[in-house]
Amino acid sequence: MSIKDAVRRTELHEAVIDQDHSKVRDLITAGVAVDAVDREGWTALHFAAQNQDAKSIGMLLESGASCNIQDSFGNTALFRAVFNYRGAGETIELLLAAGALPDLANQSGTSPHQLANRIANYDAAKFFM
Repeated sequence: MSIKDAVRRTELHEAVIDQDHSKVRDLITAGVAVDAVDREGWTALHFAAQNQDAKSIGMLLESGASCNIQDSFGNTALFRAVFNYRGAGETIELLLAAGALPDLANQSGTSPHQLANRIANYDAAKFFM
């Protein structure tokens, strides 16, 4: 798998960012490394969670992507899903069902569970009960 840019993103990173589900599927079928990290420690799963892209999350998890990889700030895909939550919780539910650790704190000492309790614009905390 070739590195695409200066921040060390792969074709899979870019396909997930673009929400190009057919390309994501093709790359996974071709055997790309689903847990490859960019310069900031983000996996494709981090980007899918940030985009609230349940379809990409499902494909990545089915192909064996790890849901507890921490980026350079200690944030996991679950943290990204909670931080970018906008009322539809499928991404959070998928990650939790796959074994994402809700109490894994980042470098600032905040876990996805704690973050969910702090978000006031949506009821993200309901996924951690």
